[in-house]
Amino acid sequence: MKIIRSLLQMALVASFFAGCSTTKFVADDQYLLEKVVFDTDNPNYSTSTLESYLRQQPNMRVFGLFKWPLYVYNWAHPTKERWIDKQWKRIGEKPIMLDTTLVTLSKIQLQQFFVNKGYTNATVTTDIDTSQTKKAKITYHIQSHEPYRIRNFDTRLENPTIDSIIHLRPTPSNWFEKSFGNPNENLKSVLKDSSLFDRDLLEKERQRITKLCQDRGYFDLNKNHFAYLADTFIGNHLVDLKMNLQPLRIHETNGAITLKKHRRFYIRQVNVVTDFNPLSGMKYNEHIVDTVQTGNITILYGKNGRSIRPKVLHDAVYLEPDSLYNESQLTRTYSAFSSLDALVNVNIKLVPTKAPDSLGLDAYILTSPAKKQSFGVDIEGTNSAGDLGFATSLNYQHRNLFKGSELFKARLRGAYESLANSENSGIKNYWELGSEASILFPRFLFPFINNEFKRKLRASSQLKLSYNMQTRPEYDRRVVSGGWSYIWQSSKNKNARHQFKLLDIDYVYLPRINNTFKESLPAATLLYNYSDVFIAGMGYTYSYNNYNPQSRFRDTHSIRLSLESAGNALYSLSNLFHNDKNENEQYELFGINYSQFVKADIDYAKRAIIDERNQMAFHIGFGIGYPYGNADRLPFERRYFAGGANSVRGWGVRELGPGSMKKPEGSNAFVLQTGDIRFDANIEYRTKLFWKFEMAAYADAGNIWTIKPYEEQPNGNFDFTRFYKEIALSYGLGLRIDFNFFLLRFDTGFKAFDPQETGSKQWAITNPNFGSNFAWHFAVGYPF
Repeated sequence: MKIIRSLLQMALVASFFAGCSTTKFVADDQYLLEKVVFDTDNPNYSTSTLESYLRQQPNMRVFGLFKWPLYVYNWAHPTKERWIDKQWKRIGEKPIMLDTTLVTLSKIQLQQFFVNKGYTNATVTTDIDTSQTKKAKITYHIQSHEPYRIRNFDTRLENPTIDSIIHLRPTPSNWFEKSFGNPNENLKSVLKDSSLFDRDLLEKERQRITKLCQDRGYFDLNKNHFAYLADTFIGNHLVDLKMNLQPLRIHETNGAITLKKHRRFYIRQVNVVTDFNPLSGMKYNEHIVDTVQTGNITILYGKNGRSIRPKVLHDAVYLEPDSLYNESQLTRTYSAFSSLDALVNVNIKLVPTKAPDSLGLDAYILTSPAKKQSFGVDIEGTNSAGDLGFATSLNYQHRNLFKGSELFKARLRGAYESLANSENSGIKNYWELGSEASILFPRFLFPFINNEFKRKLRASSQLKLSYNMQTRPEYDRRVVSGGWSYIWQSSKNKNARHQFKLLDIDYVYLPRINNTFKESLPAATLLYNYSDVFIAGMGYTYSYNNYNPQSRFRDTHSIRLSLESAGNALYSLSNLFHNDKNENEQYELFGINYSQFVKADIDYAKRAIIDERNQMAFHIGFGIGYPYGNADRLPFERRYFAGGANSVRGWGVRELGPGSMKKPEGSNAFVLQTGDIRFDANIEYRTKLFWKFEMAAYADAGNIWTIKPYEEQPNGNFDFTRFYKEIALSYGLGLRIDFNFFLLRFDTGFKAFDPQETGSKQWAITNPNFGSNFAWHFAVGYPF
């Protein structure tokens, strides 16, 4: 409690001095913008939404409490320009003075926002309170009043072809279209009966109708050709809306403007140009050394010759010659070429044919070759439960291995860690050497599947092999892994990613195990976790993240689902051929027992933006694995652990759980602190400090449990009558350095509730210390 009181006293003192010094640079005729308040009668729009329309906001508050950056800025001398004064000003934030001109502009923007949302009679007024010395408080009084709603929406157009297009109705879709791209997805209007007279909705409707027309030949039609005529004189805050189609305006050479009807274009030719240099000023057909006709596509090879096979380029083209122009096909073509690692600077030019009144378009897909090979070296520091070490890796990439834009990756990695708490008199360190190789084919490789299906799915196929050697005081471990998987993005949602592991194999081999360590293990743990094992299965992973780098200050969320199953095919074959079981009642493959289990995980994370410098982040995750058939337990490589930089941060790596089991002593503690069920929940308040530095305050909850009661893990099993009493709690502060392309993270964690203790000791929050109730972590990237 003394530490808590000290921290509170320090925070109060800091806040006091920050408040006293915030007006240090404020002149007598100026006011520091201290606070902005919204007084609104409309609860549908949050404060963060309204703040985005303000032209002037107060200085940033760390954790929303005090203006620490302004306080740092005020450490500088008011008149001197010493080096240290420049640094304080660079690190801190300049005081934001009241500007009535910007207040007026903010008022106008807020009013326009509500008008655009359908509140046509909205009014915004302001009050500026300067009663505090050199400080100003602005209150924006918003009265939105009753909104206007759409009563009738008339979309009858004079152009019968376009009119028929925008009145298309959805047709039944097969399973493939529902999963990988439904052509009916744009056929439903976003405007419903009694919809708000919302300009954003009207804009989305224009975009939807424009997309329908562009997918059916209307190359030169854009959303600006669709205009609305609104009748608001019918009363009762109702609007009758009519859509009009504007003609095409052609600017003649003599300055005259000719109005023409919109016409449908067709694709005449499709040409793929390789080795194109956008900075050379060359035309599309200059310096061509080879021309290949594959199907109805012409490929123009440059100085590098046939660096990519013609079929690979042909299969990436979705534009169809002698057919109507289709915007979606153009987008798919661009996406397919952009996914080829052997190419960069992909651009598509559509050139109208020169014949008078011609409606033909010649498509030129312009590509440049990427750098074929690259090398890289990575060096990183590690900290596992207080044991320090380092790791380094040598990486190699080849982006066009078999002239089909196959991406080959190879990696050699070595790691060393000093094990300070090792009880073994021999080896005192941890060594790891590993190699990994993979080939990513930019196409769906599977026998007996027609080419049209492969083009629609547009999946990549990956072959991956790895070998890993681990040397610890307790044992040596060798892991050989391999797999074949398919990766694709949903055409309906580009932020969704799918991965299906058709075959996922791991062979774990232990050439050495320390006798003392071996004798300390329960027989079941030794059998399932520290003996040779073979894992063969399949799995599926779905991940979604709506983060957009161009909209960094927008609320985001992500979800990840995974399902893995192993051993079922081998178990069926063992039964089919009546194989004999070993002394442990297990089937074997080549003299090695194999695991059989099913495992599922789900994780959800959300980031809520408070303002430009502050945000909240939430995460919740759950996982469960169930062994059956040929196994009574999950293999060690598939079990869960708790604690560490991405879990409950009041505990070190693998130091928490399972359940309320007492923390075991000795070198084999990490073996027993594993489980088959996991639960994680985290909340973080993240705030910008200065330059690249961020700070975070957070609270974590979670634990792991075993799916069954095991003798060597007492009270470690999941039990509905007590699991909620075994959820560990921790809290802490973290410092982050954001370099944009990667983030370094230093987190500290204090235990708040420890289910491994009993009585009053469980509530560790009453005894904060930097010993048994503290852990620190170093990591790369956010925890969620």
